[in-house]
Amino acid sequence: HMLRRGVTVFAAGALVTAVTLVFMPGERVIFGVLTFLGTAMLLTGVLEPLLKKVMPAVGLAVSAVLFAVCYPVGLGWVGLGGWKLMLPQSLYANYFTAFFGFYPDWFYSADYFGLLPWLFLFWAGYYLHKAVGRRRMEPLRRPVCPALGWMGRHSLLLYLLHQPVIYGVLSAAAVLFA
Repeated sequence: HMLRRGVTVFAAGALVTAVTLVFMPGERVIFGVLTFLGTAMLLTGVLEPLLKKVMPAVGLAVSAVLFAVCYPVGLGWVGLGGWKLMLPQSLYANYFTAFFGFYPDWFYSADYFGLLPWLFLFWAGYYLHKAVGRRRMEPLRRPVCPALGWMGRHSLLLYLLHQPVIYGVLSAAAVLFA
């Protein structure tokens, strides 16, 4: 289901981008969290045959280290501790490179998650789930509270609705109490 979920979440991210570009261009969302999560799911779904060949503990460790190494990519370098490698400024060119994590100085998004470094954090979670095992994760799947269980099953819809609802309530309150 990873590919199907990835398409759904990516499409939701594209919807958020389109709505913000039309109705809130000053607070536009380009490559936001939903676009990232959808892309990460699609990449993971496509690469899963290769990812499964890696031992979970090794995949978790390598993903965590790569996340840490790539975390400063937006600042123009990668590194860890005292080691620092400056990246060519030509990488920070346009929207295409921004998608991968190399955003130019003029780039703006109210919510931004480039593939680097966040794909490695996503894969750390993928391998953590594999390392812990489905059986040991089962207690986390049981709903503690039915309302929270429902919210978890409908989290994408709730995520998409929360900002327009809050905006509408605050706008109405501003008109009523002005």
